[in-house]
Amino acid sequence: MRVIHIAVDLTEASRCLIHATVQLPVNPDCVAIFTTPVWIQEIHSASGPVAGIAGLRFSSNSGESLRWRRNPLNASEYHVDVPENADTVIAAFDAIITWKDVAKIAIQASVTVPSTWGVATALENLGTPVTSSDGETKTLRYRPTNVQRLEDSPILTGRHFRRFPITADGRHILCVTVDTAGYTDVPQETLEKLSRLVAQTWAAFGPRHYDSFFFLLALSKHHGFFGGFEHHDSFEASLPLNGLSDASVLDQYGALVAHEFIHSWCGKFRRPAGHVPRDFATPLDGSMLWVYEGLSSYYEGIISVRSGLMSPRTYRKTLARKTAWIDGQTGRLWRSLEDTGTGASLSRSRSWANWSRINQDYYYEGILLWLDVDTLIRTKTDGKRSLDDFTRAFFGQGKDTGPEVVPYTLEDIVASLNKVAADDWWAFLDKKVLGPSPYVNLTGIERAGYRFFYTKGPVIGQDTDAGTREAVWNSIGIKVGDNGELEDVRRGGPADNAKLAPRQSVIRVAGSPFTPEELASEIVSKRQDLDTPMRLTMRQEDDEWEVAIDYHGGLRYPQIEHQEGMTDMLSAILATERAQPTVQGSSR
Repeated sequence: MRVIHIAVDLTEASRCLIHATVQLPVNPDCVAIFTTPVWIQEIHSASGPVAGIAGLRFSSNSGESLRWRRNPLNASEYHVDVPENADTVIAAFDAIITWKDVAKIAIQASVTVPSTWGVATALENLGTPVTSSDGETKTLRYRPTNVQRLEDSPILTGRHFRRFPITADGRHILCVTVDTAGYTDVPQETLEKLSRLVAQTWAAFGPRHYDSFFFLLALSKHHGFFGGFEHHDSFEASLPLNGLSDASVLDQYGALVAHEFIHSWCGKFRRPAGHVPRDFATPLDGSMLWVYEGLSSYYEGIISVRSGLMSPRTYRKTLARKTAWIDGQTGRLWRSLEDTGTGASLSRSRSWANWSRINQDYYYEGILLWLDVDTLIRTKTDGKRSLDDFTRAFFGQGKDTGPEVVPYTLEDIVASLNKVAADDWWAFLDKKVLGPSPYVNLTGIERAGYRFFYTKGPVIGQDTDAGTREAVWNSIGIKVGDNGELEDVRRGGPADNAKLAPRQSVIRVAGSPFTPEELASEIVSKRQDLDTPMRLTMRQEDDEWEVAIDYHGGLRYPQIEHQEGMTDMLSAILATERAQPTVQGSSR
């Protein structure tokens, strides 16, 4: 059997060097074409590793160095001259490389790590790790699989490592690595919340589509990015160092864990037909990311509250903040929600980001869309049905399975919604997804018995530097760095009317040197001074000038609150509870 062998050496990972060797079966006496992965499903764009490859060398199975050339029209494709006596090409470099037509060829992976490190992955391990003769490293070998499964199975490894069963059946495993000793312990209360997360996701999305599931979490006080990537029977995510041990931090970041777990159903088992390409060189169709990511974003908060990972108050505060974000994306005037997914692979720039609408609005606007759908279903059926009925049928498919892929189309979504609650869903989606809209979709919030509005002062959790910066954006319409440089200007806002633009800098506020605090204070003071505009001194390159901004609305902080006399449908959505699996004790 022709098998591709991939060996990854992580012993120099601390130096940001990851060494890979790949043995690729080929036909003798030909030009073999290899490519690195280009389109990565979890990132929804052409973000493959080609730019990070260094030290690339090709050789034959006899050790002969082979000449290679890059395709001048496709930088991720390599053409290698294979001699007549070779049936294997060995590639050695610092990024995984795959052959275009490997779907039918088994791939066997191995990884080498320092002997004291723990390792976790959804790949099936083959026996006991092999320790090197000096005892410094160990190598783990995994059962042969296909390229899709390999790409979908990350490895978590580190020196400070712990493993915890989440559910009593042993099918859900939390694996944690930290960069600071003493933070590998996970409180029993957190494990119980994660257990309820599993149960609440089953309740909303139906039968599982994995045999076992690995929660792969890296906790760090140094990592600058806290986020995650979904996989079929695992997910990888990074959280603050105390993200699992401090309940207040988990309240803030628990929705990330829920989001990535939900993706096992919504995004992996069932995914848009345009996200099931034949290989990693085929472009992805992102036109239905408002389902893939938008629906997952809607449920991340709901299931977090249902499982105890997030408080209802934090949910409402977060919903208000994300609604304000969408309110500030003026590109809604010309660009549809669907198109934010279709154009997800476009390069992103901070300049006029709100006007070009390049910030993946299918996440946040998707929340408002699916809240609209959920409340409409509940209203039309007098509370007898909800969006949970749609997701259980559509993503559960009635039975447990292993990792499989079942594609869907827009027609499938409409047909399934009609089975839950008959309506003109085509017209609904045409208006709210397929075409541009000048207004934020507040229908779901209002139908749920709440209203969205801005206050002049912060509530608990908004009295932070980040909260003040967002309030400045919500008021005069600028995002400004600590050095005074404008990162974005909201089209149609007061700053835009004063002809401010990204990359200009504020150097003085009413004659005083710029600081973020001085700017915020000046905005507040102009609420009482209705006759005098704000005055800012601006700089761009060698030019300086003064501008007047005629704004007297003060800082604006987003809120949502229940409307007296209205049925509190939002609390009903958040309060759904189901039976949970039991939790076992921890293990190393």
